[in-house]
Amino acid sequence: MSLFLVLAVLGLVVNGSRLGLDLAGGRLLPVGSLGELWTTYLSGWHQIGGGTASAAPASLAVLGALGAIFTPIGGPHALVAVLLIGDAPLAGLSAYAATRKLPASRWSRVAAAAGYALLPAATASVAQGRLDVVVVHIVLPLVISGIAGLLARTGAGWLPASSACAVGVAVLGAFSPLAQGLALLGLVVGFVVLPPGKSLLRRIASVVVVVVLPLVLLLPWPTVLVNQPSLVLHGLSGPAPAPPAADLVGLDPAGAGAWPIGVAVVVAAIFAVAIRPRALMSPGLGVLVLGACGLAVVLLVPVSPLQGGADSAGFTGVPLLVISAGLLWIVLTALAKGPPVAVLRKLAAAGAVLVILALATGAVLAGRGGPVRSGGGDRLASVQADELARTGRSVLAIGFGDVLTRQTGGRLPRFGDEQIAVTASTPSRLATWESALRQPSSGATRAALEGATASGALFVVLPPGEGPGPIVTLAPDLAVAVQPTKEGRTVLRLLAPSGQVVLVPPGIAKQAVTSSSPSSSEGVTPVDAALPDVRVRVSDGIAGRLLVLSAELEAGWQATVDGKPQPIVPAWGHQVAVSLPAASSEVSIEHPSTLRDVLLLVQVAAALFAAMTAIPIPARPR
Repeated sequence: MSLFLVLAVLGLVVNGSRLGLDLAGGRLLPVGSLGELWTTYLSGWHQIGGGTASAAPASLAVLGALGAIFTPIGGPHALVAVLLIGDAPLAGLSAYAATRKLPASRWSRVAAAAGYALLPAATASVAQGRLDVVVVHIVLPLVISGIAGLLARTGAGWLPASSACAVGVAVLGAFSPLAQGLALLGLVVGFVVLPPGKSLLRRIASVVVVVVLPLVLLLPWPTVLVNQPSLVLHGLSGPAPAPPAADLVGLDPAGAGAWPIGVAVVVAAIFAVAIRPRALMSPGLGVLVLGACGLAVVLLVPVSPLQGGADSAGFTGVPLLVISAGLLWIVLTALAKGPPVAVLRKLAAAGAVLVILALATGAVLAGRGGPVRSGGGDRLASVQADELARTGRSVLAIGFGDVLTRQTGGRLPRFGDEQIAVTASTPSRLATWESALRQPSSGATRAALEGATASGALFVVLPPGEGPGPIVTLAPDLAVAVQPTKEGRTVLRLLAPSGQVVLVPPGIAKQAVTSSSPSSSEGVTPVDAALPDVRVRVSDGIAGRLLVLSAELEAGWQATVDGKPQPIVPAWGHQVAVSLPAASSEVSIEHPSTLRDVLLLVQVAAALFAAMTAIPIPARPR
């Protein structure tokens, strides 16, 4: 308890400039309410990037489940604030509990837990808003302890221990697929290397449970990871510039919030191996090697980010945390039962104090920076937010710096949007619109505004510091400036008729199937319908009309006209559309989510199994 209180005070000092229950900034987008999180997670179609049926990240379900506990103080966004501000005490408590079965003194465990809580990779992740790495920092010690326990001994309580470990691995995977992969790799390697003992069948069953159960608990999220390797290497918070070698030696992932002061942990581990080499250091060395492999993959395998952009390396926070855990395990093993010589014992105590002071100094001085702040992030004016909620149309937020351009339905971008895989053509189209609106020119800017309107956008939010003048001057009939956002960003309202579903006359319909943006909106009529399932009745008219949806064209869309299947045609090169007959007809367009619903049912069954088996049942007295 003393360790927790000291680290809690230190966490309040470090995060004094960002105290609040509605944090946002940097890599952390504002977190939605409890209902919004569950709606996004359970929905089979998302109005992100123009509309996609890709599965939402499993992290939304974790935040939704745990956020219900925090409903009296704000819900999920309060939970996220507690995780970020309370990262050090929570991680320290986790590390202390994870070392309870090691043959080390209480003070040695306290020192190791304090060192783990103040690692540079953790303070940098908090300052930069990388929630995925923060969750890994808190959960990792318990997962390592659980895996080590399963490999070392498999007794009568193997099923509860395996289920509890599988739940921990699933939480890792929900926020960091890379951390889940490293944990499972360590489990499999340990199973192969260690002698089988007398309970081989139980060990095999434990490994199967820990490997398979997390994948089922995360359904349908793993189906996205198979097709999107960037989510594995970049994590939920996206890529980062590769840090210098000096920072890596200091266990610093670079960026705001940390100094490479972790070199003190490296020196302590080298010193521990030099003065007291022991065979018991092998597990810590194995964790160290595992983290080094993860670091090499993240740095040496650049991939294209999920939302588009040039190939880049991932953020090194997760592998550096694994490396740090291995180093601290080595140090703790050297201190097990105390060094044999009194002088060495005093030297070890003095070294531990110096390492903790160095880490604490780095956390206090560097961890107070970073872009994360309270306030809930930027927001539209209430009038605009109400209109978006009423019409269901989208917002096009133009990117700046390392923030990419995003198009989101009904609101500004929120946590979880960046992890939803958009269609292949979406990133390049959004980049083209961004270029045309940041460097206005008559033809390109008008085409961007017309294309955004056709895709269902109602508002365009410009980058900080950019005014509406150049765009409104070039296209006064297409956009007008309205009330700015809470943080002062310019907002343009698009004037051409549009909606989630529109009826396009024959003249423009011909252009829709051959062009990327309309040159006229004359005759375009918004239809009172909501996506993704559209059922409308159209009246008599001229042949050649199109019913166009503000949804990206991807596999799975089905259409019928008067009960007969009708082919889907592309409108403006990327939107879903259906050709209409001249006579009055009933039109139905839908994107079935039967497979997703089945996977969710399997996930619920796995969650019930984990809940029933993770809690050990006390033995009845004879």
